[in-house]
Amino acid sequence: MDFDFKWDQTGGVIIGLMTTYGLRVLGAIVVLLLGWWASRFIYSTVTRLLGRTRRVDPTVALFVANGARYTIVVLTFVGVLTTFGVATASFVAVLGALGLTIGLALQGTLSQLAAGIMLVLFRPFHIGDVIETGGQTGTIRVINLFYSEIETVDGSRVVLPNGKLWGEIVRVLTRDNLRRLDLRVQMPRDENIANALSFVRDLVKSDKRVQGEPVVGVDALNDAGFVVLAQPWVRVEDFQTVQFDLNRRLREALQERDAAKAQKPASAA
Repeated sequence: MDFDFKWDQTGGVIIGLMTTYGLRVLGAIVVLLLGWWASRFIYSTVTRLLGRTRRVDPTVALFVANGARYTIVVLTFVGVLTTFGVATASFVAVLGALGLTIGLALQGTLSQLAAGIMLVLFRPFHIGDVIETGGQTGTIRVINLFYSEIETVDGSRVVLPNGKLWGEIVRVLTRDNLRRLDLRVQMPRDENIANALSFVRDLVKSDKRVQGEPVVGVDALNDAGFVVLAQPWVRVEDFQTVQFDLNRRLREALQERDAAKAQKPASAA
């Protein structure tokens, strides 16, 4: 009889706990799922809306979208705690103390966050620019809160901490979606310099992908003769293709010119 009484009492307590906290756990799961879905929805919506206007830089658009997503995640976490009856004011106080402790322990990580904010505010370079830093050269693809990604010529992705991009020297190789080519052509010793410069300039200008007037001059002198340097500007997406094409065309044109020169004495005789 005593056993039945204890069992009934214990069972009532268990049922009471399941009724009280079971619904709260279920509610917390629902809040977490809704928060996860809302963070993804907000991120995609902000990215899509800001991507439609040219007034907003893609760097700023991604930064704002990530900030909105993380804000939703934090609000979701607070909502879950509220579901279990945790006082928000107490939680904020505890979170502040915990944040101070974590901040002291993760000074390096927070410095990356600060560097990311500075990159977005001052924008020394933009997504799509080609940069060179730390022995790495590539196109900026992603600028996040803590790190950035560049894509190299061979298609690999290099992850760089934002502190490296903000605190060290970064060489930006593009300007207004343009990049400068450096084409060097070896000329023989007996070549007329004026004719050589005109020859290289005309051939480079004949490529419709070249933007504006190319700079052409003598780059160096050597035992074989001299080196002509041509520096045309091309669009970033055409950089490698134009480089290959112009190098090939310069070589073929020089071979044809040399062959024509070799035939002149024979024809004259």
